[in-house]
Amino acid sequence: MGFLVALRSSSSGRRWARRRWWLAASVVVVLTAAVLCGALAWRECQPDRRFARALAALEVGDWDTLARQIDALEASPGFEPHAHFLHGVLRLEAGKYYAALEEFGHAVDHPELRVRTLTLSGRALYQVRELGPAIRLLSQAVQREPDAIEAHRWLALAYYYLGMTREATAHLLRVAELAPEDPRPYRFLAMIEKDFEQYPAAVDDYQEAFRRKDQHLLDRQEALLELAECQIKVQQDEAALETLAQAAPSARRWFLEAECHRRANRNDQAERLVDQALAEKPAHLQGLLLKSDLLMARGDVRAAVEWARRAVTAYPKDYTACAKLMQAYRRLGDEARVKELAATADELKRLRTEFAQLHETAAAEPNNADVRCRLGVLARALDRPDLARGWFEAALAINPRHDEARRHLAVGGSATGVSGAPPRR
Repeated sequence: MGFLVALRSSSSGRRWARRRWWLAASVVVVLTAAVLCGALAWRECQPDRRFARALAALEVGDWDTLARQIDALEASPGFEPHAHFLHGVLRLEAGKYYAALEEFGHAVDHPELRVRTLTLSGRALYQVRELGPAIRLLSQAVQREPDAIEAHRWLALAYYYLGMTREATAHLLRVAELAPEDPRPYRFLAMIEKDFEQYPAAVDDYQEAFRRKDQHLLDRQEALLELAECQIKVQQDEAALETLAQAAPSARRWFLEAECHRRANRNDQAERLVDQALAEKPAHLQGLLLKSDLLMARGDVRAAVEWARRAVTAYPKDYTACAKLMQAYRRLGDEARVKELAATADELKRLRTEFAQLHETAAAEPNNADVRCRLGVLARALDRPDLARGWFEAALAINPRHDEARRHLAVGGSATGVSGAPPRR
C-alpha cells in the first residue's frame, strides 16, 4: 500500500515538473516573439527605413504612405534633409519647378542625397529651360558618380536642346552602356542621325533599339514609322514594307507603303493606299504630293496640277510642294505660272540651305547664341513655329541677355515647362 502511494506521488511530481517545463518554455517563446516583434517594429521605425519606404511609395504613386513617411522624417533629428528632398520630388512631379529647387537646396549638401539632388535639380532647371545651370549641376552629378544614369539622360536632352549633338550623343552612348536592355538611347541616337540626313546610321540604330529587351519602354508605333522612313531614304523599299507591316494601320503608314509601291512601279497599289490615307488625313503634305506624282505618271497632268496646288495652299512655305507645282505647270506648258513660282521656290531653297548649314554650325559652336537665334528666325520664315521657339530658347540659355532672341520669343510665345526634347526636324 505504501508502495502505491509513493508511486502515485512520484507520477504526480513528474506531471507537475512537465507542466512547469512547458509553462517556462511557453513564457520563453512568448517573450522571444515579443522581443523580436519589438525589434522589428523598432527597426521599421528607424528613419533610414522610413526613407526607403518613402522612395518605394514614390515609385508607385502611393501618396498617403509618402506623406506619413515625410511627417515622421521631419520629426527625426538628422533626417530633415531627407524630408526636404522628398518634398522637392513631390513639387517636381507636380510641375512646381522653382519650389522643387528651393526644397532641393536644403538637401543637396547631404552626402547620401547629393547625386540624386543634383540630378533632380538639373532636371527641374531643364524643364524651365535654364539649360546652362542645368548642365552644370548634372555634370557635377556624373563627376561624383560616373554611373549616374539619370544624370546622363538629362544631360543628353539638355545638350540636344542646345543643338550640341556631339555632346548629346556621348551621353546617350553612356546611357546605352549602363542600361543594355533599354531601347530609348538608340532610338534617340537614330532620331539625331535622321535630323542630319545620316540615314544608313539611323537605320542601324533604330534596328539596335528594336533588339533591346525592354520594348515596353519604346514608342513602338512611332519608331517603326521612323525606321521605315529612313529605309526608304536609302532605297531599302522591301525592308521598309516589312517594317511597316509591323506597325498599326494609320494614314502615315499607308503613305509610306504607297511610296514604296510607287518606286517599284506598282502604281495602282500605290494610288489605292494614297486615296485610303487621304480619306483619313486630307491635308497630309507627302500624301498630296504623292497623289500628284501618281497622276503625273498616268498622264493626267491637269489633275496632277490640282493636287500639287492643294499642297502649296496648305503648306505655302514648303519648298518641295512649290517645286512640284512648278514641275506640273511646266508639263502643262503654263510658263507664266512657272515664272510666278520660281522666285518663291528660290527663296525657300535659300532658306532651307542656310538652315541646314547653320544647324551644323550650332553643333560645332556650343556657345554661339547668335547662330541659334538665326536658326529660330529661319524656322519661323519656313513656317515652323515649334522649331523656332526651341532655337530662340536655346539662344537665351547660352546668353540670357540676347535681346533679339527674347524679342522673337515674346512674339511667338515660350515653351518653358514643356517636357521632352525640342523638335529639330
